[in-house]
Amino acid sequence: MEIAMQVIGGLGLFLYGMTLMGDGLQKAAGRKLKAIVGALTKSTIRGIIVGAFVTAMIQSSAATTIMVVGFVNADIMTLTQALGVIMGANIGTTMTGILIALNLNQYAPLLIGIGTLLVLAGKNKTVKATGEAILGFGILFFGMMTMEGGLAPLGDTPFFVNAIATLQSPIIGMLVGFVATAMVQSSSVIVGIVQALGMQNLITIGAAFPILLGSNIGSTITAAISSMGAHRTAKRAAFLHFIFNVIGSMIFLILFVIFKEPFVNFMESNFSSLPSQIAISHLGFNLINTMLLYPFTKQLVALAEKVIPGSDNGDEFTVYLDERMLKTPSIALGQAMQETLRMGDFVKESQQEVKDLIINSKAKNYESIMEREKVINSMQRSITNYLVALSRESLLNDTEHKEIDDLLYMINDIERVGDHIKNICELYEDIERDEIIFSQDGLEELGHMFDACENVFKTAIEAFVERDEDLAQKAFEIEDSVDQMEETYRQNHIRRLANKYVDAAPGIVFLDCISNLERISDHSNNIASYVVNKES
Repeated sequence: MEIAMQVIGGLGLFLYGMTLMGDGLQKAAGRKLKAIVGALTKSTIRGIIVGAFVTAMIQSSAATTIMVVGFVNADIMTLTQALGVIMGANIGTTMTGILIALNLNQYAPLLIGIGTLLVLAGKNKTVKATGEAILGFGILFFGMMTMEGGLAPLGDTPFFVNAIATLQSPIIGMLVGFVATAMVQSSSVIVGIVQALGMQNLITIGAAFPILLGSNIGSTITAAISSMGAHRTAKRAAFLHFIFNVIGSMIFLILFVIFKEPFVNFMESNFSSLPSQIAISHLGFNLINTMLLYPFTKQLVALAEKVIPGSDNGDEFTVYLDERMLKTPSIALGQAMQETLRMGDFVKESQQEVKDLIINSKAKNYESIMEREKVINSMQRSITNYLVALSRESLLNDTEHKEIDDLLYMINDIERVGDHIKNICELYEDIERDEIIFSQDGLEELGHMFDACENVFKTAIEAFVERDEDLAQKAFEIEDSVDQMEETYRQNHIRRLANKYVDAAPGIVFLDCISNLERISDHSNNIASYVVNKES
């Protein structure tokens, strides 16, 4: 019972420490993580480097792969890019084992003390996040010490000795590694446990290596689960993760069976401690596997497309939102921004079409504007729900919380612009029913105001994206000019009515139209105001 308590307690501390360290590093990285992932290009080599770096930083290949599945699902990463990141993630996940092999257990209390001090006394979020990472690092090693202490007496237990003896079979060892990793959904945890056994000389490198191979396959289960309900392309990314790890593990299992004795002799003669042998063999396997399969990137992608054929019809509403990204807030926030800009693009299309509808009587625009308005409304609900869910994540810093608030206000203003465009669109029903014809002066004034409203909306969106105060100021100036237009054109039209240059019916439609256009300008002003915190 005492052994079980120590092992379970140590494992719990190890898991918590690893999670805390990853979360702390992620908080400290913040926007840099988004920039790193955003640096991906068509180069698979760069994808490998980025995948290794990000995984080493957040201490979870599963999290990186889920992120990749999300990117592919949102059509912002190709399968070739995804495979590069997956290869790199397998390399990056070995960092935990390397850290454990350094045997820094004696420094655990010091790390816990320093980390706690930074968390409690830190003056800003970055210092506190760094403290969390150091604290997690210390707790991880303290958990390892606790596990080692609990595992030590097992060497004298016949049942455990017999169980370890069965692991001398490579097939059984691989199965144990696969099942254990699939259950805990973390290869780093299984590697850590194997290293803890190694520290007590309860396992040999000959028994440990097949477990590592099985663990590599088991780590693909998380991404497979994550891809359920995703697009076919995202399922292909999860399949690539699986097939890449399976092919590599099977190749190395065959080589291990053939060359087991020279492999074991090499490891034991060059690396004195078992944890080091485990860490080096784990790293070596993933590096060599990547080098072996990298030349076959195109073939692996083609295989994934053949196994999972067909194409997606696509979501008519949202493209960039993916709940898998919520655990990486800096990335998720960028995706929400992309979706918001896409929503803004729909509104711009409607702005252009409603001008043609009213000025040039392009009747076909009526239905497309009305249909697009339904999409805009749906997008507002989806983005709002996504941002609310994101705001509950603990990894957000103050700046990101402010950005979420601004985005929530912004999408509301964009949706209101869409509503006013719809109002103008509905005026066309009156124009058509009553056969209304505007005066030449009225048409020119409407044209000027439509153009100004398109300009102020476009400028405000650009100012928000770029966080450019000069552009925001330009939007304010255009909005002021729209207010002046509305007042001047209203007075002009009243004079035309008084002088009987136009009839009452066109007059009512004209005034309703410029009133809605002025409100579009007001909401554009609101969007620009979030850049400089100017009250609208």
